[in-house]
Amino acid sequence: PALSRALPRDTMKKKTATTAAGASKGEKGTKKLLLKKKVEKAGAEDGGKRGGEAVGKKVDGGKFAGKKKGEGKGSGKGKGKGKGKGKGKGKGKGKGKGKGKKVDAEAGEKRGKKRKADGESGSEEEGEKGAKSKRPMTEKKKRRKEVTTLYGELINPGRERKADVIVGELLEMLKERPAGLGEYCSKDLGSRVVQACLKWGSPEQRRSVLSSLKESIGQLAVDRYGHVVVLKMLRYVALTSKQRKPSPEEKKAQEKNLRDLLEPFRGGKLHGIFYHRHGCKVINGIYFADSVNTKEKRRMFHEVAIPQSVSLLRPEVPGSKPLRELVAAKSDLSAEDRKTVMSHLREAVDKAVDKELLGYDIVHLLFQAFCEHADEAQLKDLAEKCMAGAPYLLSSKPGAEALLRLLGVISAKHRKGFLKDIKGKFAALAMNSVDYLVMMRLCSTIDDTVLLGKTMLAEWIPELESICFDKYGHRVLTWLLCPGDKHLFSPYERESLGLPAPTAIKESDKRRQELVRVLRPALRKVLQGDPLKAAADLCAKNLLIAYLSDDWDAELVESLLKACEQAAEKKDMGLLNNGATTTALLVLLKLGAADGDGGLAMPLWKRVLEPHLEKAVTSRCAFVLLALLKREGKVGEAVLKVLRSKRKTVEAALKAAKEKGAEVKGVEQLLEAMDKTSAK
Repeated sequence: PALSRALPRDTMKKKTATTAAGASKGEKGTKKLLLKKKVEKAGAEDGGKRGGEAVGKKVDGGKFAGKKKGEGKGSGKGKGKGKGKGKGKGKGKGKGKGKGKKVDAEAGEKRGKKRKADGESGSEEEGEKGAKSKRPMTEKKKRRKEVTTLYGELINPGRERKADVIVGELLEMLKERPAGLGEYCSKDLGSRVVQACLKWGSPEQRRSVLSSLKESIGQLAVDRYGHVVVLKMLRYVALTSKQRKPSPEEKKAQEKNLRDLLEPFRGGKLHGIFYHRHGCKVINGIYFADSVNTKEKRRMFHEVAIPQSVSLLRPEVPGSKPLRELVAAKSDLSAEDRKTVMSHLREAVDKAVDKELLGYDIVHLLFQAFCEHADEAQLKDLAEKCMAGAPYLLSSKPGAEALLRLLGVISAKHRKGFLKDIKGKFAALAMNSVDYLVMMRLCSTIDDTVLLGKTMLAEWIPELESICFDKYGHRVLTWLLCPGDKHLFSPYERESLGLPAPTAIKESDKRRQELVRVLRPALRKVLQGDPLKAAADLCAKNLLIAYLSDDWDAELVESLLKACEQAAEKKDMGLLNNGATTTALLVLLKLGAADGDGGLAMPLWKRVLEPHLEKAVTSRCAFVLLALLKREGKVGEAVLKVLRSKRKTVEAALKAAKEKGAEVKGVEQLLEAMDKTSAK
């Protein structure tokens, strides 16, 4: 109809005549297709997998119907030459020369009806019935379906039956398998099913699974799916109730289960398992498991870390001490034995790098022991091999300690690559309990401060407030301002950051100043936003002290005084009645001594403490008053003069505080000091 509206009447007549001619030729093509009975029969048997053959048959007055075989659908399209296409259900295609449309020179094209050919209806029905009917399930598929049904019921939180009942049915079903349970655990479904049985089963059922898999534990430890089952057994076969103390029988069962589980991890098999990707994961889980005792952990680790030439001659050595103590110069080993152990450790770390095992914490222990006692040449050689995987060392404290030593000997190219590898994580690493030292080490060893400013410092600045008030993050910033301060940093931190760095050429003080120049504006903005909050925080107060110690900022001090004035207006002196604030003010008073009375001391007395003396003497501010009283010069004299004139007020406040049961140690010391000063 659309074609008849679009074309003129004369054109439509020519088009209809051409179509009629095509229909005549299609009749001849139909006769040829009738000879291809074998192809049509095959299409019926396959049920549509092969293409059905479309057969044109002339019926009333120019109408042709396509005949289909099996599941194939016969349809013909007149293309002038009478070519038609038959489409099978199984994506098969068959070509038939025929006409599937009614041709009427006067009325135009009309869609014709499809009609089955004579004598073919029976075969077509059988083909359709055969395709639609389901194939019978094999015994293997039936068993798999039964297992998956029970597994789905077991992991369903809303199950109606008890978990141990379902586990019992699963274990009985798995016993009937011709292959062993160990082989079944090496498959995806089998691994998941056995893990669920270990999780939800009773202690007896877990023991049964362990007994069945006892001989296969070594093989499962290095299997893609089986190693997860071994880790689950480690977790659940030694599990006891947390709500009560385990009975002696339960403890014995737990110890027996652990002995059976750890038996395969001995001797030569242990080395093969350790240097395998999945096996190392299992040994790592065993080493850091709470249920395994320390002696057993050391025994297993030392079998890998200590050569047999030493362990056979000194059988008491493995397991007696940590590896770091054994390699140390003060250990019981001779110099020759220590040299042998170091050579073995070097081979072990090289092999761990080759096998890509840097992601496991137990490997980091090898790196820690080796790097702690290796010389510069050995460290450089190791750094050349392992710096591509160095970010994995950040996941544990032993790994981070090894990395601290490696960062001192790597080249500028490796440092640049390492910064690129940890891009986007600098703020998180600065606030990490292990990796904050690595960030401080980077600031102390990388000479390219422009690169540090574009990478590390650029990521710190948006998160600077969080870093300032973080337990570990503030230490990183404080180190840049006051490196090596004994009051702010522990001996461990100062020793770790003082390790040799032969490849760092630039002077440390110049490097520090260049970094501080970039960081100072953003840091000043954070501290000036609420300096009293920083002074009252246990972490940020050290940063505030370090900032003013590095460069006394009068504007920042003025902001601090204004915040103190607002806090003094409160009933309990607000944040001024805080131990951290008191400590910060005492340190800042010592820093401001070089600036004379125009620093912090006099404004703090005049603007904050003197107007609220009665409240201040019974709070922690009494210790600040005591420091001001002992101060020489105009500030000490002014404080003493006011305290003498208001002694009765101070004593009355002391008496009232005692009656309330408040702490009055500060005001008592203040009165004693006032009396001593007056006597002088």
